[in-house]
Amino acid sequence: MNFETEYKNIIFNITLESIQIADVSLLLGDKFNRLPNQTMIELKNGNLIAYNLIIKSTKNSEVRVHYWSNILLPKAADDLFLELGYFLEDEEILDAVVSNWELSGDEFGPAWK
Repeated sequence: MNFETEYKNIIFNITLESIQIADVSLLLGDKFNRLPNQTMIELKNGNLIAYNLIIKSTKNSEVRVHYWSNILLPKAADDLFLELGYFLEDEEILDAVVSNWELSGDEFGPAWK
């Protein structure tokens, strides 16, 4: 899946690539960091799959690439776009990218000075 949008004067080219998990049990983690049982069932049934999210952001002809990996989203195409929107909003992904751009500053220097 690939689409483009603009937010706060930054152009975002968003790519979502499905990845294969060889062994779902590797996602179990330790006893303090586990996926919920229902999520594991959905993974094993193939209703949820892992994706890599790649965002190329462009501002004033400068391009930056941002990566998020192993995002669990539905396999069904009709649910995927909606769930991706929820993920981008809930995790404040676009705002994180905007914040990254703000760190570079303006004509007066970097924002961290």
